[in-house]
Amino acid sequence: MKIFYIIFLLLVSPLFAFASDYKLEKIISNLNKPWGMSFIDNENILVTQKSGDILMINLNSKSILNLEHDLAVTNPHWQAGMLDVLYSDGHVFVSYTEDRGSEKTSTSIAKGELVNDKIINFNNIFQSEPPVVNQLHWGSRLAIKDELLYASVGERALGSVAQDPSNHIGKIIRIKKDGTAPDDNPFINNPEWLPEVYQIGLRNPQGMALNPNDNHIYITNHGPKGGDFFGKVIAGSNYGWMDVAWGGVDYDGSIIGDGSAWKEGLLKPIYRWIPSIAVSNLIFYQGNQFPELKDNIVLTSLKAKQLIKLNFDGSKATNETVLIEGMGRFRDVEQNELGQIFVIIDDEESGIWELKYN
Repeated sequence: MKIFYIIFLLLVSPLFAFASDYKLEKIISNLNKPWGMSFIDNENILVTQKSGDILMINLNSKSILNLEHDLAVTNPHWQAGMLDVLYSDGHVFVSYTEDRGSEKTSTSIAKGELVNDKIINFNNIFQSEPPVVNQLHWGSRLAIKDELLYASVGERALGSVAQDPSNHIGKIIRIKKDGTAPDDNPFINNPEWLPEVYQIGLRNPQGMALNPNDNHIYITNHGPKGGDFFGKVIAGSNYGWMDVAWGGVDYDGSIIGDGSAWKEGLLKPIYRWIPSIAVSNLIFYQGNQFPELKDNIVLTSLKAKQLIKLNFDGSKATNETVLIEGMGRFRDVEQNELGQIFVIIDDEESGIWELKYN
């Protein structure tokens, strides 16, 4: 009898929580197409909206302050607008689709100081080159590792330009906080490579996070019809777009490249989704509020409308579990130092939700 009681306790313990054990509780309302979040402290958070807004929100008082800026954000539409935000040591970094004139745009990054509820000295530190007319696939996420800024840039639906290191399109870039390229970037002395380029061969990477367990940056990337993936950022490596499509095909069913999911010399994704789920941002959960999630990945899906747990041991990802589904297009997930988990949904009548146990 005692053995059966112990088994019962293990099954109901949070260490063995199931998808049905979770819910989302709405904390903030009246957001419109939010895209990125970044905590200032445990209760104050920065949130971007595609409209170009950068909001400072207090999760306890529910106050929302729209921080003024004069960045040349393009008119928002399906994928364009203000994108990611990252707070670090009193500074605010944002990525956004910048109007470069003549109907051309770029994925650009600006940096400013947050002082007395205002962003000052807010200027570009990076513009992806060249600016192009196409209105798709900007990326873009931001992460800091060892005081260097990593950012993902989409390939703007231009395909094989992701293989050309003389542009920033379809790449991971790595820069100092002032926008200059560090001396140890992989091809800093190669005139055929732009100095900021760190990794090539990506399609539309919309997730990026530092794993504190191994101090490496990881990304998620949108494949075409199939081939979404989670993978590692490695200096000078190539994920192969669009010589390969990671197991996917084009939207009309046609083969991309020779149909290979991977080729010798390319970097292999760690985990793939076929069919695609439009995987977005991710965290490596470090809190104690959800012990069954600790040291594993929590990631968001737009198309499948899911919040997902993915076990990760540093080399292999397994045991995908849906925590929440059906509420909308999950765009971003973040955690604060208390171990609370928050999500935003890509919707015109959106907000901020906190993950809770049922």
